[in-house]
Amino acid sequence: MSTSIRTLMENDTSHRLGKWAVIDVETSGADPSYDQVIDLGFLEFEGTKLVRKFSSLVQFPGELSSFIQKLTGITDKMLSKAPTWREVEKDLQELYGRKLIAHNADFEQGFLKRSFDKIDDGSTREEYCDTLLFLGLLFPEYSSLKLEHFIQDWKIAETETHRGFEDSLDLLKVVLIATKLTRLDKALYQFLKLQILEKKILADEFWLMQFLHLSDDELHEISRQIDFDLDAHTQIAKEKIWARRFPEIAKPKPVTKNFPLEFSGANIKGIFNDEEKIKALFPLYKKRQAQIDLALKAGQSLKNNIHSLIQAPTGTGKTFGYLIPSVLFSMEEKKPVLVATGTKTLQHQAFDKDVPQVREFLGLSEDEVKIKLLVGSNNHLCESLFRQEESENTLLGYSQDFNDSFTSLYFETVFFHNARSRSHEKLLRDDLPYVLKRKIEPLMKREREIAVDFRSCSGNNCPFKNNCSYITGLREAREANIIIGNHSLMFSWPKGMPRPMHIVVDEAHKIEEEATKAFSLEIDQKSFEIFVGNLQHLQGVGSLFYLLAQNETEPGESSDVIKNLREETLKAHQMLMDHLAPLGEKVSLYFKRMPKYTELFWNELPMINRETHKESIAQGILNSLESVHFILQTYLAHFLPYSGRFDVKNLKSENEIIAFTRFESFFSQLSDYVLTFDSLLKDTPNYCRSMKYIESDGYLFSSSPIDVGRIVSDNLLKTSASVIFTSATLANGTGDTGARGIEWATGYSYLEPERRFKAGTYLPFTFDYKKNTKVFLCDDGPSLYQANFVEHHLKHIKPLIQKLGGRTLLLFSAKSRFEAAREILLKEFEGQIPLFIQGMGTSVVEDFKRSGSGILLGMESFGEGIDIPGDALQFIFIDKVPDLRMDLVINERRDFYEANLGNEFTDYYLAHRTRSLHQKLGRLLRTEQDFGGVIIVDNRVKTWKGKTMEKLVKLMEPYSLERATMAEATKEIEEFISGKGSETQL
Repeated sequence: MSTSIRTLMENDTSHRLGKWAVIDVETSGADPSYDQVIDLGFLEFEGTKLVRKFSSLVQFPGELSSFIQKLTGITDKMLSKAPTWREVEKDLQELYGRKLIAHNADFEQGFLKRSFDKIDDGSTREEYCDTLLFLGLLFPEYSSLKLEHFIQDWKIAETETHRGFEDSLDLLKVVLIATKLTRLDKALYQFLKLQILEKKILADEFWLMQFLHLSDDELHEISRQIDFDLDAHTQIAKEKIWARRFPEIAKPKPVTKNFPLEFSGANIKGIFNDEEKIKALFPLYKKRQAQIDLALKAGQSLKNNIHSLIQAPTGTGKTFGYLIPSVLFSMEEKKPVLVATGTKTLQHQAFDKDVPQVREFLGLSEDEVKIKLLVGSNNHLCESLFRQEESENTLLGYSQDFNDSFTSLYFETVFFHNARSRSHEKLLRDDLPYVLKRKIEPLMKREREIAVDFRSCSGNNCPFKNNCSYITGLREAREANIIIGNHSLMFSWPKGMPRPMHIVVDEAHKIEEEATKAFSLEIDQKSFEIFVGNLQHLQGVGSLFYLLAQNETEPGESSDVIKNLREETLKAHQMLMDHLAPLGEKVSLYFKRMPKYTELFWNELPMINRETHKESIAQGILNSLESVHFILQTYLAHFLPYSGRFDVKNLKSENEIIAFTRFESFFSQLSDYVLTFDSLLKDTPNYCRSMKYIESDGYLFSSSPIDVGRIVSDNLLKTSASVIFTSATLANGTGDTGARGIEWATGYSYLEPERRFKAGTYLPFTFDYKKNTKVFLCDDGPSLYQANFVEHHLKHIKPLIQKLGGRTLLLFSAKSRFEAAREILLKEFEGQIPLFIQGMGTSVVEDFKRSGSGILLGMESFGEGIDIPGDALQFIFIDKVPDLRMDLVINERRDFYEANLGNEFTDYYLAHRTRSLHQKLGRLLRTEQDFGGVIIVDNRVKTWKGKTMEKLVKLMEPYSLERATMAEATKEIEEFISGKGSETQL
C-alpha cells in the first residue's frame, strides 16, 4: 500500500537529482507480452527528500509456477485478495517523467512501458537508469553484477528477497554505499570526474553519475530516511574491496620452515610421512600412500626427464601430490615448472586456494618461492590498441551515442584499475561481466578488437608495458619457480619466452578437447563481418599510413603508397561486402533445407566439395568462399612489403609504437583469415572440415585436427623434457580398460620407450567404493524425450528422498528437464525439505552443505565441480548416461581410431562417456567416512547387447554398477544407507 510523506518544497525540485525513484517489480514470468506484474515497490524522492514509499501485490488471474513462488515467497493465496493492476497502475503512473532507478532496468521497462504510454501527453517521459552500468563502472573488479552479490558482499542482507519494495530498498542501499566508497577512493573519484567532463554525452545522459556529486551530508540524509547505517556498511564493503585494490596495506604473514627443501625421494617420503607435523598445520590431514606414490612418481619424471601418465583417484590429495615435488625440484634445479589446469576457473582456484596452502605447508614466503599465474595473450586487453582506436575515432570524427561513450569510459576505467593492481589482480577479458557485453553491443565488439595478439605485441617497447596485464605477467613468469597456467595457454605459448621444459598437466582427461580448440582454424560470421566492416574506416590500415608518413626520408615520398593502399582497402571492402551478404543468405538457406534442422542448437554439415555437392546453392556457397579467399589473398599481398619493415626498437615515439601495434594486429588478423580459407578450401590431411550454422550467430567454418594425439606429441611432448599427465578419471579404476584412448589423446602412445614409463600409473583407491556405494543403472522408465520422463522418475525417488531427509543431488542434462524437475520438487518438498536450485542464489552449494538435509538441483555440468564431504549428500540421481558429442570431427576421429589404433567403441566412445559419469559420481565420496547411492536412468541401454554392458560395467570400476528396476534400486539404496547409518552410529 502507499505511504505518502510528500512535502513539496521548491528547493527540493531544484536539486541536481530532481525527481526520481528506485523501483522494482516481481512478475509471473520473464515475457512482458505474456506474463504480468505481481508485486510493485518503489521509493520516490525529490532531491534528497523521500516523499513516498509504495508497496503492493497485484492480483493475478492465473496460477503462479512453483519456481516463482519459491523465488519470491508470493503465493496464489496472497494474490487472490490483492488490488488489481488497474488500481495499482494509478500509483505507478504518478512516476511519469521521473528518473527510475532499477537493476537491469530493461526488465522493468518491458513490463511498465505500456502503463506510461497510456498517459503520454507529449511532455518528458520517464527515464530508466540502470544500476548495472553504474556498478559495472565503479567496480570493474566485480565479474558478476547480480544485485545479490553486492547485497551479500556488503552485508546489507543475507540474500536478495525478490520482493518489489524490499529489493528497491536494498538497491538504494547498494547505490549509496557505491557512491560513498567511490568518493573515498580519491584517485578513482578524480579520474571519473575528469572522464565525465571529457565525454559530454555521458555527462548529459548518464544521470546516475549525479550521485557522485552528492556531499556526505546529502548521502547521510538519504540514508537516515531509510534507517540505514551508511558508514557501518561502507566500512564492511571497504575492507573487502580495499584488500584487492590496495594489497600493500595487508601485512605479510610470518612463515616458518616446516620441512627440509632437498629434492629427493627420501625427503619427499619424509615430508608426507610426518603426519603429526602436517596435522599441526592442517588438522584434517591424513597420510595417504597414494599421495606419496604420486609425489614420488612426479619427482621421478622431473628428475629423469621422462613423461608420465598418472591416475590419482578422488581423495588422493592430487594437487599437493604434484605441487610439492615440483616446488622442490624447481628450487634445487633452478628450472621452472608449468602447471597446466583444465580450465581458467581451475587455474584461478589452484592459484587462490592451493598455492597459499603449499607456501604454508613448506613454510616459504613469496620471495623464497615465486609462484605466478599466467594467462594466454588473447585473454588480455591491449591498452595500446585501445588508445589507437580512440585516436582514430577522434581523428575521423565518428559520432558517438551513449553506448559508444559508455564503452569508451568503461575501458578507461578497466585500464585505470589495471594500472594500480598486481599482475594477477588485473582484469582480463573473461573478467568483464557478460551481462554488460550482452547489453552494450559496442562493448562486446570493442572487447574483441582490443584483445592482445602476441604476434603484434611490442613488448617492453610498449608505452603501457608497466600497466599491461600481459607484459607484467610475462615478466613475473620469467622469474617464477612455478607457473600456474591452463591447457589453452600451454598450446599457445607466448612469443619471447620459452615454455618451461617441465610440465604438469592436471585434468588430463580434458586434453583432447583443449588440443582440438587450440589447433582448429575457424571463421565465424560475426567476427569476420566486423573485420570487413572496419576496412571501410581504414582501422588498422590507418596506423600503417601514420608509420609511413613518420618515417619518410624525403617529405611526401609515402603519399602515393598511402593513396594506393587506401584505394585497395576501400576496393577490397566493397568487393567483400558484395559477397558477404549473399553468402550468409545462401548458408542459411542451405542449412534450413536439412531434414533435421533445428533453431535451438548448432547444425553441422561437411564442408562443401566441388565434385560431390552439385546442387546450385552448394556451388554458390563454394563460389562465394573462393572469391572471398581470392580477394583476401590479393589484398594481403599489398601489405607483405610492410610486415617486418618496422623494428619496434627503432621507432621514435610512443605514438609510433602504438601505431605499430595496431597495424601488426590488423596484419595478423588478415593473415589468419587467408590461412584459414586455405585450410577450408583444400582437403588437408588429418583435418576435418565442416560448416556450422545457427540463426542467432550465423555461420561458422572450421578445420579441426583428427589425430589429436599426434598433434599433442609433436607440439608438447617432443619439445618438453618431462610432462606429467594426471587426472582422477583417465580410465577405469585399475587402468586395464579405457586407458588406450587417453594414452592416444595425450600423445603418450606415440612416445619412444626411453621417453616414458612403460605404462601409466593407476594409484590405489583411497576410498572403499564397493563397500560404501551402491550404483544402479535403470532402464525401465520412459524415454528421455517423453513428456512424462521427469514426473515418472521423481515419483519413484520421492519416497527415498523423504526417508533420507533430503541429502540428495539431482542432475539433469537438458534445461527443459531441469525446469520440469524444479516445478515438481518445489510442489512436493517446499516447506518440508530445503531446496537449493542452481541459479537461485550465489551460494547454493554452500547453503546446501550447511543445511545438512537439503535437496540440490542442477544441470549436468553443475555436478562436475562441486565438493560436498560428509553426510549432507548421500544420494545422487542422474538423468542419463552422458553422451559423446557427435560433431563431425568426433565421428572422423572414431573412424581413425578404429582403423589405426584399436577398438574405438570401448577405448574411445564408451571410455569418454564413462569418464564423464565418473566425474559426476565423484561428488559422492569425498572422505573415507562418506557413503551413499546413485541411480542413473536411461532406457536406451535396453538395446545394448551383453558385451556392451560388460564393457560399461568394467569401465565404471571401482564402482560396482548394477542393473535394476527403479523400484529395486530405490529399495536397495534405502536399505543400504540405513544400514551404513546404523554402523556409523555404533
